[in-house]
Amino acid sequence: MEEDAAWVGLGIFGLVIMVDVLIIGWAPYGPWNDDSFSLGVLGMIGVAALYLSWYRWRFKQKGVVPWLRLWKDVRGGGVKVSIIGLMVMLGTWSLYSSGPFPPAGGLILNLIGALMILQGTYAILSSGYLSES
Repeated sequence: MEEDAAWVGLGIFGLVIMVDVLIIGWAPYGPWNDDSFSLGVLGMIGVAALYLSWYRWRFKQKGVVPWLRLWKDVRGGGVKVSIIGLMVMLGTWSLYSSGPFPPAGGLILNLIGALMILQGTYAILSSGYLSES
């Protein structure tokens, strides 16, 4: 494991991009002549940078997938991840049902919530019924 995986630079980059996307709202028109599409791409880049920064901070190594061997409490972590995933999905449904947000944002957030629930369920089952011992 790499001891000091640099996470601060990615975190600052992600925060700057997200401030632009959520508050300032500037984006180039790009080859597709649509600044809203460019703003969405910038938002996805910002979220990815924040996630990678969190991963490096949390697990002290470079990577993308939080393998279960990296978790300290697999069962408890699985329950927490599942609950947060459910809250993301419920929050998305309540926000996007009557809000001025674009539908694609709700689809992406629902996908993230569903993947969190899947990861949490796998962690719970692997520490219980599906464990090797």
